[in-house]
Amino acid sequence: MHTKRVFLNILFLLCYSYVLASDEHSLIKKLSNDPYWHILLHFKDGKSEIDDSSFFLASDGYKSPKSELNATIEHIKAKDMDMLCRYPARIAWLKEKIPKLFATYKFTSCEKLEKLFKNNPPNHMSLIFPTAHVNSPASMFGHTFLRVDSNISTPLISQAINYAAQTGENNGILFAYYGLTGGYRGYYSVLPYYKKIKEYTHMEQRDMWEYSLNLNHKEIRRLLYHLYELKNRYTDYYFFTKNCSYNLLWLLESARGDASLVEDFSYKAIPIDTIRKVKEHDFIDGVHFRPSKRKKMQTIVKNIKDISLTKNFIENYDLSLLDKLNELQKIYTLDLAIAYLKHQRSHHKLVKKNYIKTLMRLLKSRSSLAKIPPYKIKKPINPLLGHKSAKVTFYGGADEMFGFSIKPAFTDIYDLENGFVQGAYIDFFALDIQKRKNESVKINKFDFVSISSLSKRDIFFKPYSWSVNIGLQRVHDKKLYFRLGGGGGVSYGTKSSLFYLLVKPSLYLSGDSKFSIGSKIGFIKNYQRFKVGSSFQKRFFSDSIIERSIEGFITCKLSTNTALNLKLQEDKIAKKHKTNTVLALFYYF
Repeated sequence: MHTKRVFLNILFLLCYSYVLASDEHSLIKKLSNDPYWHILLHFKDGKSEIDDSSFFLASDGYKSPKSELNATIEHIKAKDMDMLCRYPARIAWLKEKIPKLFATYKFTSCEKLEKLFKNNPPNHMSLIFPTAHVNSPASMFGHTFLRVDSNISTPLISQAINYAAQTGENNGILFAYYGLTGGYRGYYSVLPYYKKIKEYTHMEQRDMWEYSLNLNHKEIRRLLYHLYELKNRYTDYYFFTKNCSYNLLWLLESARGDASLVEDFSYKAIPIDTIRKVKEHDFIDGVHFRPSKRKKMQTIVKNIKDISLTKNFIENYDLSLLDKLNELQKIYTLDLAIAYLKHQRSHHKLVKKNYIKTLMRLLKSRSSLAKIPPYKIKKPINPLLGHKSAKVTFYGGADEMFGFSIKPAFTDIYDLENGFVQGAYIDFFALDIQKRKNESVKINKFDFVSISSLSKRDIFFKPYSWSVNIGLQRVHDKKLYFRLGGGGGVSYGTKSSLFYLLVKPSLYLSGDSKFSIGSKIGFIKNYQRFKVGSSFQKRFFSDSIIERSIEGFITCKLSTNTALNLKLQEDKIAKKHKTNTVLALFYYF
């Protein structure tokens, strides 16, 4: 009888253990397929996008969410206290899903991290968008990062969360190659926000848009927990896809687990497109514009009557020159001089000792004059109101000519510039297919990359304009060649107009390779609902043929993502003239 009772107890314990094990197995299977667990692993298309093996506890954790979850639970059961600070986001999630795992723990959070939160409570977050840097190919799409505020009224003491590639590379060609092929490692970092302001609005003269996010305290903590466990872990950086903007989406998903932000970005992740996606998922509840220092200086210049005197003053800072001015003009001149002096220092054009000495003189002189209201800098159109970055074009012309073109990114000289930076035109993989009367369908051109950086010069800023074109192009309207083209020149203009002059050499590679040297002069004018432009180009080829082309165009907005474009063209190749009128429909998506 006693033996029978022992046997029954053992059988009960075995059955109970089996049931518990079965329940745990079922729970782990369910949780390993939980979308939020996949977010914490950056799991997409069958594997993690985190390339640093040190991030995973299981050897196959990068491709098996179940293995990684099992390994995580085993470490928790073994009371591995390092897990609290190594994986705070995982711990917080598992505390909600399997609270009994932590029943015997004295502490269930990372004390070091909680101390940081206590000293600098994260109460608000914003998504920051520095606009395009016209003279830098790597920054012509813009950039995004996050700002964490303890007090929203004092953003300068906030922290910036950034994702970027560690390059250490000054060679532009190598930078482009490694950036396109994943040759760089990307890391998340945290640094003071004022340093980012200095980098973008002071040094690079870029405007910044600050989009306020409606994350609550719990969501902000989730995001920061996940950021903390990504500290010093890298992912392979790709300029078009897994870039700064794309990787921030993983952080936002970790804050609000039901927002599918990354799934639509497979072949490109343009910064402004990622911001649109964030807005579509109702993260954004406000916007603030922070102008660049250059824009502030341009605003001050409009108030100055004697520009030649002001320019002379800024060259030598002789305060006696200001005696000729009334008080208001003195204020404008000194404010401009102080801003320009800081700009020169940020670009290392002044020795620190001389900079401080001159700055103190100017500030002392300015303090003796009256205070004036802040300068009213006109806010440009919100980038979110511009057209989308991919475009298809349907066009037709005389003599039964019609065609179709498509490009995944970004904007060209014919596109309306509402929400974009004037003069920053960049296209990738733009294919143009054309059919003419009595001819078969053919590729007219295919631009692998086409960049025009038309940066305006003024009395204080003297950037050069330049262009790059790599792709396939027909020469003399006949044979298709591989083209390597470039150009350099100058651009001038007002707020809405632009006049440019470029010298453009090109090399055409094929069985009968040739080269050309030419020049292009052009003008564009932007209005809110339409854009006009004209250009004249002449090219001298090594085969003694001269080409000349004259073009005028107008682009009219139909809606945010549709427009009509009308071109009037006259081309002369050798002694052959050809005129054409082309009507096109632009559709952006």
